[in-house]
Amino acid sequence: MAKTKEDETAPVPLPSWLIEGFVNKFNGGKSSISSVFLLHGDVNCIVPNPKAAEEPGYPYIPLQELFARMFDEREMVIFYNIATGMRFLNPDMEKEFRKVAELASDEDADDKDPVAAAKAGLALKRQLPREPELCLPLIEKALKKMDNVAIIIESAHFIAPESTAGVLLQGERTHIARLRAWAQDSRVKKRSNVVLLLADLASKVSGELRQANSRIGQVFVPKPGPEERKLYIERQTLGTPEEREVEKRLLALEKKLPKTKGAAKDAVKAEIEEVEEELKKFPMHFETPKGFDLNAFVNATQGMSLRQILEIFRTAAQAKRPVDLSFVKEKKKEILNAEYGDVMEIADPQWDLEAIGGLEKPKVYFASVLEAIRKGESRLIPQGITVMGPPGTGKTALIEALAKGASFNFVKMKNARSMWVGMSEERTERQIQGLWALAPVIVMNDEADLGEANRDAPKGDSGVSERIMQAWMRFLSEPRIRGRVVMVNCTNRPDRMDAAMKRSGRSDDRIAILMPAIEERAAIFKVMFRRYDIPTNLTDFLPYAQMARGFSGADIESITLKSFRFAGQMEKKVVDDEALCEAINDFIAPASQAEIDLMTLLAISESSSRRLLPAGTKGIIEEIKRRNLVAGGAEIISQIEARNIVRFDEATA
Repeated sequence: MAKTKEDETAPVPLPSWLIEGFVNKFNGGKSSISSVFLLHGDVNCIVPNPKAAEEPGYPYIPLQELFARMFDEREMVIFYNIATGMRFLNPDMEKEFRKVAELASDEDADDKDPVAAAKAGLALKRQLPREPELCLPLIEKALKKMDNVAIIIESAHFIAPESTAGVLLQGERTHIARLRAWAQDSRVKKRSNVVLLLADLASKVSGELRQANSRIGQVFVPKPGPEERKLYIERQTLGTPEEREVEKRLLALEKKLPKTKGAAKDAVKAEIEEVEEELKKFPMHFETPKGFDLNAFVNATQGMSLRQILEIFRTAAQAKRPVDLSFVKEKKKEILNAEYGDVMEIADPQWDLEAIGGLEKPKVYFASVLEAIRKGESRLIPQGITVMGPPGTGKTALIEALAKGASFNFVKMKNARSMWVGMSEERTERQIQGLWALAPVIVMNDEADLGEANRDAPKGDSGVSERIMQAWMRFLSEPRIRGRVVMVNCTNRPDRMDAAMKRSGRSDDRIAILMPAIEERAAIFKVMFRRYDIPTNLTDFLPYAQMARGFSGADIESITLKSFRFAGQMEKKVVDDEALCEAINDFIAPASQAEIDLMTLLAISESSSRRLLPAGTKGIIEEIKRRNLVAGGAEIISQIEARNIVRFDEATA
């Protein structure tokens, strides 16, 4: 009698996501809610071989091979792919399937002459179709007539896709209804049968199969965690523990050989040959540089699948170079940008907080966040941050400095919206999956007011915007991301962001980054000359900061670079007073004062901390009030006064 699911899996060291998401919930089919499961995520992964002791040459295997080993004692195991059709674990299973599916002839082909037997075998081969409309009804017969059947359907989104433009083919609708019926059929469950649907993104699969009432369980296949990567990298570079034990034996024998003579020496030689043959059974591992730091490699490969890590090792081997950290980081950026590049940019931050001029209060705040990260105190790390203010004030620089100081992965989000129906939700799911994989990660959501900004704005997209917004709301409210995924929204117009995205718990801190004061402008000049290593004989930048009144940090950066160019045109080796003054006088600010004033007022009104407001905030508001360039500005200022964001009864700083 075939083993039940519990018998098959109990002694096997399976991945934790598979145990929690499938094994525990299926429970051999006896008390499970469903017999159909949708596995989505890194379904093309490789995993540790649970039978590695019996197969030392294959310590890691593809996920499909894991299922083959998990289910190898079931009555029937069928893998189905829309391109290649059905395949079975062994010929006996295929023969039994033909009988159950009523494809086999009653006559035994073995009783015929060889030519007739060959013709009969060819005819039977032709009776196994590849088309889902023909295969699924045959598979259904096995599910309803046999016990302990396992069906693995690869690329399920090609068989039961999410509707595009609201239109599905008749065959696709039939497949969806059939898969849903399997999940709800008590006969399938009572027979301890199981169906696994594999897809890289759940959103590619019909929503009918993802609804709670479909009774189809969903299992997310994550990228490997630090311990999994460590074991794999250790295996690829140092071999398995068993292999290292054999290598130790070989080394001991080689040391012993010169000390022996005669028959004893011959015996040691024979033993060495035996151990060398034993070593050949293990797969080869890759060369590493001297001083190889395993833990550093584990950290450097965060967000990568084991297949992608293997690709790095193979690329290095082909290039005949050892795998060092710089090579890993270079290839990681290349691989992950190829995987996620259309929905996010994996960036390498260049500057830390010391390279930012001015912004003293925000820098102190971000330094405190970095300290919490270094101590691993997740309770002190904000779930999210929103930085607000006019363009060019240093919002992006602060976020990059945070990522640099934290030594986290750093990504810049891209717009997930697509003109094609269904693609926007798929791209959003890939973004969220990518962030889970890359964690710990600093995420910069630039121009946050231009995304799924406000639920009250007209959409006309059949609810796509609402579903995308809901997906982000769920993710940003997830307690498990605290300290691991720090989402930082950048915006010039916080009033256009949805209120739910700005609330505490999704954006714990909202910080106004305003146009720099004179002292800050002087500090920015100094930092920019140092950052770009521009030679200058100037030491006091206050006079130039006064000349650059109303300019942003980005404006000053541009002026600094332009001054170096002007100095060259003047045939000077260093930037002097004349070159810098010429650059300042030549520069035209890109934004209008009215726009800057509006963005400044909005940033102040949306701030969550009085302590983080610049010291001269009251004076800034009064100056904006005097200019009176902002339509509706008086109303915003009155709200600031009413909420006591700035204390107008105190003397101006």
